[in-house]
Order: sequence, then structure tokens, then C-alpha cells
Amino acid sequence: MSSDTHYAYAVSRVRAIERKMLDKQKFDRMIDAKTPEEALKVLTEAGYGFEDSEQGNVYDYERMLKEENKKVYALLQEIAPQPEMFDLFLILNDYHNIKVLLKGEFSGNLDEGLLLDFSLIPPGELKIKLQERKWDDLPPMMKEAIEETIETYNRTSDPQVIDLILDKAAYAHMLKQAEASKNQFLIKLVKIKIDLANINAFLRVKLLKKSWDYLDKVLLAGGTVDKKIFMQNLQSPLESFVNELSRTPYDKLCQEGLGSLQSSKGITHFEKLTDNFVMEYVRKARYITLGIEPLVAYLKAKETEIKNARIIMVGKINNISGEIIRERLREAYV
Repeated sequence: MSSDTHYAYAVSRVRAIERKMLDKQKFDRMIDAKTPEEALKVLTEAGYGFEDSEQGNVYDYERMLKEENKKVYALLQEIAPQPEMFDLFLILNDYHNIKVLLKGEFSGNLDEGLLLDFSLIPPGELKIKLQERKWDDLPPMMKEAIEETIETYNRTSDPQVIDLILDKAAYAHMLKQAEASKNQFLIKLVKIKIDLANINAFLRVKLLKKSWDYLDKVLLAGGTVDKKIFMQNLQSPLESFVNELSRTPYDKLCQEGLGSLQSSKGITHFEKLTDNFVMEYVRKARYITLGIEPLVAYLKAKETEIKNARIIMVGKINNISGEIIRERLREAYV
């Protein structure tokens, strides 16, 4: 772990901000609020809002959450001695935008509202590059993935290849950047995300009764769980797969996940468990006083906070019961 004293100011600043984050009590206030407007008020009291001090109405919550995400990245890039280290976490957003733009181009129906503007490459700039086929200045891995996607789609007319190719490239790109940092906390975090994505993909493929060939296409490279474990257990009972993972860090997760899948909770509850697994890992940064680790933990904690705020606001607007909303919430960092 890094002991660079240049991080002392940044870490102490983040520690102070963490005390103002939404905790269980504040989430409970939002859930128990009589109206969505009252729930939104808890967010504004916690500092959520727009740069121009615009109040907005309850249906602006999504724009408010996106604005909060942008503020988190802006803060970290301002206070971190090595702000470029956080580029790692924006890579997935760039690939998401590429997927949105290519799907829009191929279908003739682009929904620009799906684009994420907290990304390494501004969406408008990326849109022009793709339209004009001028992407020589993009990272080589990204450029190759775009070219492969366009070529494969033109040959097959299968929109599924867009996600398959770009998702693999996104995680490979992310892992390469993490390994270049030589920071073991970051490398392990990316490998965990790859493993969890593969476990999730395996379960979906199994439930949908898809083929080995399809599973082979969706599995990501670079994780710690051997690809053979997934391939060899596709036709076996789920218990066999869970037993195979009993000697890995994912033992407890898969045991709980198996129970979810055998009950009415299904795959959605398992996705919640995987988010909680990541949160459990980043919490270890609480015991580190110097280095990038506490800043990364704060970033992931805010992402979870924003996800929980979104779950609650959607629930309140759609009159979903408090019990169901609580069941969907991820574990908070604070």
C-alpha cells in the first residue's frame, strides 16, 4: 500500500466529507417520507443539487444524481496528488457511450439521454469521431474494439455483438490501466469486478439455458476464477458450481446467491449481493491513513449512495412499499 505523504491532505479531506454522507438513518427518512418531494428534500439537505442553485422538481432526481456523480469526480481530481489514477473508473463510461452511439447509428434511433457526460472523452466529441470514423487518437484498445464491433455488426447484423465485444474490451482496458498503476488495491478491485461479472453472466446463461458457445463469448478475461469452472459446470446442478467456488473469496456470496435463486428473490437479489461484496472490499481502506485507497473507497461509497438514492426515488414515485425498497438497498459505506 502507498505511504505517500502527499495524500495526507486528500485523505483528511475525504474523511471529513464521509461524515456527511447518507447513512441508514437518512435512507430510512427518505423511505418513510409521505411524498417523493419529502424524500428528495433529504437529498438536498445532504448537499445534492445543481450548480446553478436551481431547485428542480421531484422528476429531476436523475439529473440531480448525475450532477452529484460529476461533483465526486471533480473533487477527487482536484485533491488527489495523482488525479489521472481515477481515469480507471471512467473507462467503463466511455465504453458505455460507444455502445449507445453505435446502437443509435445502426438502428437509426439515437437516445442521447443515455449518454454519460462524466467520462474521459466528452460524448459530443466521441459522437463526431464515430460519425466521421476518425478515431486514430483514441487509446489503441478502444480503437480496435470499435473497429471490430463495426466490422462484426456489418457482417452479422446482430446487435448483441455490440455489447459482447465492447464489454470485453472495456474490462480488459480497465485491468490494463490498473496493472499499469502497480497498485495492488486497484488491481484486486478490478479483478473482483471481473469475477463478479463472470459469475453473474454464468448464472444468467444457465437460467436462460444458453449454450457453451454463448457462455464462452460473454466471459471476461483477467479474473481469478478459472474459465474452466464456468464451462464445466454449465450443464451441472447449481450446487456443483457453488461447491467449486467454496475455496475462493466468493464462497459465502455464492452460498447466499444460491438461496436467492432458489427462492423468489432471483437474479436481482444476487446483483445486490455482488454490490455488497465490492463494498465489503473497499471498506478495508478505512484502516489506511495514506495513499489512494481511501479516495477510491470514497468514490465507490458515493456510487453506492447514489444508487441507493435512485432506488428510493424510483420507489417513492411509483408507490412501491417501504419494505420492498429496503430489500433492494445496497449496504451503505457509513
